[in-house]
Amino acid sequence: MRANITLTPKQLTLAAASVALGGGVGTLLRALALRIQDNNRFETLIGAVPHNGLMNWWGHVPWILEILNIAGVYLATRILRGPLKNHDPNDLTRLLVITGFFGGFTSYSSLFVSLSQIWHQSVPASLMVAVLAVLSGVAAGWLGIRKGHR
Repeated sequence: MRANITLTPKQLTLAAASVALGGGVGTLLRALALRIQDNNRFETLIGAVPHNGLMNWWGHVPWILEILNIAGVYLATRILRGPLKNHDPNDLTRLLVITGFFGGFTSYSSLFVSLSQIWHQSVPASLMVAVLAVLSGVAAGWLGIRKGHR
């Protein structure tokens, strides 16, 4: 399929609005999910509780963000291989859902900024979490492609 490369001013405005709307919703959902981790309920659930009043590096891993990134990558690749497979890259639905929503919903940059807290406690732990975050994203993308391919 050949992509529509040249957009009229109206098409460009609609494309930008679609990305902004999807990105706003995705970012809002990510922010709400991150509040779960901010209130320490999630750390207690996974066992990252304070030891003698001190939190180990495990408690600084942004687990919710990692889960959102894995889910977002998986769903985006699955949708791109499924319902949006033959859509033009400038299709408003594709821009709204993939570029906008999943672009706002996932955030590897926020994940890696959060890893600076771990870096100051344990450099090997920070590197391990960073590598595992990237590998889990690649695995989620691969699974999404495989599922969408069938």
